Amino acid sequence: MASPPRFRCNINLCGHLTKRSLLCLLAGAIASTAEASPPLNGELLAADDADAFLPAAPREQDLYLEAFYGETTTRLIVHARLRDDRLFVIAGDLQEIGMELPEENPASWIALDSLPGLAYRYDIPTQSLILHAPPHLRQGQHLGYRPPPPVEVRRDHGLLFSYDFYGRQWEGRNNTSLGTSLNWFGRYGSLQVSGVSRSGDENVGYRRLDSYWTYSDPQQLWTWTAGDLISGGHSWNRPVRMAGLQWRRNFGVRPDLITLPVPRFDGSAALPSTVELYVNNILQYDDAVDPGPFVLDALPRIGGAGMATLVVTDALGRTTETSAPLYVDHRRLAPGLSDFSLEAGVLRTNYEGGWDDYGEHPVASASWLQGITSAFTFEAHAELAEELGVGGIGGVWSPGNRWGLVSASLAYSDGQGPGERDKSGHQYSLGYQWIGPVVGFDLQTLRRSRGYRDLADLDTDRTLTERWLNAQDRATAWLQVGRGSLAYSYLRRRDHRDQLLPREFFSTHSLSWTQNIGRRLSISAALFNDDENGSGGSLTFSIPLQHLAYASVGVQRRSGGDNEPKAQLRRTAPYDGGWGWWLQGGDADGDYGQAAVETRGRYLEARAGVDWDRGERGYFLEAGGSVAVMDGQLIASRRIHDAFALVYTGVEDMPVLSENRLYGHTDDEGYLLIPDLRGWQHNRIGIDPDQLAANYRVDELEQFAVPADHAGQFVVFPVARLQPAIITLLDRSSRTLDAGSDATLYQDNSSRALPVGFDGEVYLEDISGGARIEVRQRALVCNYVVSPNIESASAFTRLRLLPDECMETP
Repeated sequence: MASPPRFRCNINLCGHLTKRSLLCLLAGAIASTAEASPPLNGELLAADDADAFLPAAPREQDLYLEAFYGETTTRLIVHARLRDDRLFVIAGDLQEIGMELPEENPASWIALDSLPGLAYRYDIPTQSLILHAPPHLRQGQHLGYRPPPPVEVRRDHGLLFSYDFYGRQWEGRNNTSLGTSLNWFGRYGSLQVSGVSRSGDENVGYRRLDSYWTYSDPQQLWTWTAGDLISGGHSWNRPVRMAGLQWRRNFGVRPDLITLPVPRFDGSAALPSTVELYVNNILQYDDAVDPGPFVLDALPRIGGAGMATLVVTDALGRTTETSAPLYVDHRRLAPGLSDFSLEAGVLRTNYEGGWDDYGEHPVASASWLQGITSAFTFEAHAELAEELGVGGIGGVWSPGNRWGLVSASLAYSDGQGPGERDKSGHQYSLGYQWIGPVVGFDLQTLRRSRGYRDLADLDTDRTLTERWLNAQDRATAWLQVGRGSLAYSYLRRRDHRDQLLPREFFSTHSLSWTQNIGRRLSISAALFNDDENGSGGSLTFSIPLQHLAYASVGVQRRSGGDNEPKAQLRRTAPYDGGWGWWLQGGDADGDYGQAAVETRGRYLEARAGVDWDRGERGYFLEAGGSVAVMDGQLIASRRIHDAFALVYTGVEDMPVLSENRLYGHTDDEGYLLIPDLRGWQHNRIGIDPDQLAANYRVDELEQFAVPADHAGQFVVFPVARLQPAIITLLDRSSRTLDAGSDATLYQDNSSRALPVGFDGEVYLEDISGGARIEVRQRALVCNYVVSPNIESASAFTRLRLLPDECMETP
């Protein structure tokens, strides 16, 4: 093996030693002091034949050596000590260059020959330490995904008002409704109140929907809610509306955090290599790796089953491939992660009806998820109310992390039903899911005994009018066919009033098929059969057109009926703003149709149209938008669904970019509202200064806005209008000063040397705030004052100044 490259001795002109110079001087010191010392073991010291004249080092000597792994430099210097034919290195230095050591004091000295399996060589001419360490002595390299640090959000204060208006005229009746939402946000979270107002022939009045305060902490992944809320839970229990206090885990405040188990791949490289990860023959990860063991945590961007292949290619071109099956799903949590929801308060009943009320008795609910292993996640749930207690456990498990997903749960309730004696009951569920690249299926079953009750059953208005399922079987299967898919679903159900019905179970079958033909044409077909609604089918052809338009035509038929043709032609309004329209019609027990136009603009989104059915004609109008109040400004915008940013530049008609795309231009006061930001994420916002005149200074071209969800952030781009000037300095005799005169500029509470050019000219970048110039010439000191009130119609100013005063120097 060739020795590492030698360093040439070099001392820089400033008198400081470079690292290579230090190594060379140490080598020279060793050579000059070691003539009387006996040579050391040849396995420890090594030199090329051309350097055999270098004598051995003394028996105890401090060294500073560049560390190599084979022929690959670590680019680090280690502190070594040569003592009694043995080489010692500080433990901290060995750990820094990537060696795995027992728990040692970083300041302690480690004899290299005491580390089992380590081969090493001290090369005198290059002052290098060449190491050959087995995998167990090398620190594992962590590749791929690493949990990112928590985001740091800006909690600016503001107010957001959103509205949705709908008006309709049909058969001589007029009805309108206005949904509103008021949201105050700031440092202490957000306070939201929403409701809907109705007027017309059916009902008149205002109904409050939800009122609550919420605060989220991205450091702890917590969210607190006080007021109207929805309880947490799992797939096997029913959430309820409550009014009270809730504390829950919220992974939504860390959208960059991967919560599902990430497949781990272990490997080792003898030489510098590249590592590639393929999942279903698609490259998912590619990076370089140093010699030694490594661990790759990479999230396969798939759902369900897949085949992972790890390819390691070393510096000599040799390739090693390792394949393993895996299963990826979003119901499991990574080991050590937990999810929970705790709430207490009173029930909110009959929310779906025309009125709602709050219960009189306190209730509580608790849900918990815990990632036990990468294959198993534990679930638990409990509910408590007056004369009712519910408890249950469950879990999801992927056998071998590759054989699909098994889910199961068991819950038990005990309490007293309305007008009944004490009752108890149980509920259980069982399911299995497999999602493959070509085929998949999902099987689920749930059974609930007559005595089982939960918090949802305490809403007696709903219990008496709706059918709660106490048995359900569901099966879904799908198959990829060419450029389309074939899917089948089966649902069998029984509700809690089954003793009053002629059949114990009701079932539904459906079969659907989709296929893309050519570059544009898409065909979809469906068949269904339901015990309550009969059977039928449909066939639809659709094709995209230019300019965001598409057309579709189809036919559907129900049992006992005629064929019902239908057609639609639509152009979607562009996201960036513009107009759209649609026409649709058909025949279902009489002709029907609709024609409408829609617009999406900077300040609102709206649509209006006319429709008809069986000879009756009606009209409708919809409009929605938001109004934000920040920095003393009231600015209208189209509907803000999550977060927004209010951008201020102070310059009119300044182009503003959102994620490197032009969103709009600032108004006459320099403001622009961007409504489509993502809460808890980094949103890139920038400005384009190309159209600005030369007398403008822009300190920043882009920033990252990180607002909380349903909140706004005030983003300021400092843009200053300057007044540059060339000033001709004159002496007391109105003659120009000599070039190179000693001048000092005093401006903005600072001073700096100011070069004086030919004809006594000096250049000032900005004189809008005034300035003072001090010039020393021979025995005189003259002061020139630039007034801050100078105005110029042009972007550039020329001035001739006489000194305000001149004083003789002592």
